[in-house]
Amino acid sequence: MNYWQSLLLVALLPLASCTEDKPLIDIEPFPRGPLAVGSTNMEVADAFAGVGDDVMHNILIGQPGEDGPFVSDIMRYPDSAWVVNVDVPKDPAVYGPTAGTRVPVSLFITYPSAAIDTPAGYAFPYQDAQNGEFEHMLAAGEAPAFADADTRYPLIIQAHGYSAHGIYDVGHAHKLSRHGYIVAVLFYGDLRSATPNTINHHTAFLRTLMTRAALDAILDSAAFGDRIDTDNIGISGHSFGGYTGLAIAGARYLDNAATVHDERIKASVIAAPWVGHVQDGEDFFAFGDQNRGLERVSSPVLSFFGTRDEATTAEFILPAMRHLSGPTYVVELVDQPHVFDAGSWEDRDNWELLFFNAYLKSDDAALAALAAGRSMKGGNIDRQRFEFQQLPASSAAP
Repeated sequence: MNYWQSLLLVALLPLASCTEDKPLIDIEPFPRGPLAVGSTNMEVADAFAGVGDDVMHNILIGQPGEDGPFVSDIMRYPDSAWVVNVDVPKDPAVYGPTAGTRVPVSLFITYPSAAIDTPAGYAFPYQDAQNGEFEHMLAAGEAPAFADADTRYPLIIQAHGYSAHGIYDVGHAHKLSRHGYIVAVLFYGDLRSATPNTINHHTAFLRTLMTRAALDAILDSAAFGDRIDTDNIGISGHSFGGYTGLAIAGARYLDNAATVHDERIKASVIAAPWVGHVQDGEDFFAFGDQNRGLERVSSPVLSFFGTRDEATTAEFILPAMRHLSGPTYVVELVDQPHVFDAGSWEDRDNWELLFFNAYLKSDDAALAALAAGRSMKGGNIDRQRFEFQQLPASSAAP
C-alpha cells in the first residue's frame, strides 16, 4: 500500500471532530520528492555576476533607470537562456507605452531529471543564493534528459508578485519537479511598464498576454513541447501572481474583454491573491463590480490568505472566492502577513502539491484528502475554510 492509498483510507475514517456530514482529517505533509531536478541555463555573464544585491534586484524586477538591463540582457549564454519576445498589440488604451512594441520575458524551466551522478549546481548571484541554488543546470546547448523517457509531465507556470521576480521561486519550482512536474518560472519585469503611484492597468493586461506567449513558446519548443501533458497545465501565483492565475483562467480585468485568457490552464493556486483594494477611500475591484467577473473561472482554484495580511486582505479575497464557478478550496493561514513565514510557505507547498496531484494527475486519493483536509500537519497554523469549499460535481453528490 503506497502513501496516498494509506491517506485515502484515513480520509474515509470518521474522526471525533467533523462537520455535520463529513469526517475531517489533518493531512500528513509530503516527503521530499524522489526525483532529481534539472533546469535550463540561467548563468549570469561575468560582467554582472558581482554587481551586488541592490543592482541585481533592480535588474530582476525590470526597474527602469541607471541600472538599465533586464534579466534577459545579463545571461552568459543568451542563446541557451529562455527569453520569449512578446509582441504587444497596438492598443495604447490597454497596453499603454508598450503598445505596438516587442517586450522580452525571461524564464527558467525545471523538470524531473534522469539520475545525475555529479549535479552541476549553480548559485544565482543574488542574496547569497538564499533562493537561487539550482540543483543541476544544463550547460549551454545541452538538451534535458528526463526521469522517464516515455512520460508526459504536467506543466505548472509560476507567476511572482508585483515588484518580485523568479529567483524567489527556485526552491518552490524544485519541490514540484521532484514530484513529477515540469515548472516554468517567469520574470515579468512589471516595472518596465508601470506608472508610479497609480493602479497599473497596463501591467495587469500585460501579465496575461506574457503568460500565454510563454506557454506557447514552451509547448512549441523541441526540448519540452513533446514532454508536456498538454491536457494538464496549471498556474501558481502569489499576490499579483494570484491575480494573474485568475485572469489567465478566464476572469476579465475590469470586465474588459481585452484580458487574455487561456483555456489550456486547468487549475490555479493563488496565494494572497490581489483582487482589489481600497483606493482613495473607495473599494476597487479587479474583476468588475464586487468581483462578479470571477464567475467566468470554472476551472479548479485553491486559494490562501493570511489573517494579518494588510496588502491583500481577507475582506476582499473571501467574498471574491464565492463568485468562482468551479471547484474551490480556501485555506486560512493564521497570523500570517502578506509575505508568509517559512512554516506557512511549507503549508502552501503541501496543499498545492495535493491540489495539483488531484487535478493535474487525476489522483483520487489526493482529491479525497483535499475534500476532507482540515489542516496540514507541520508548518504553522492553517485551516481549510469549508464554508467556501465547492467540490467537483462527481464528488459532491451524496
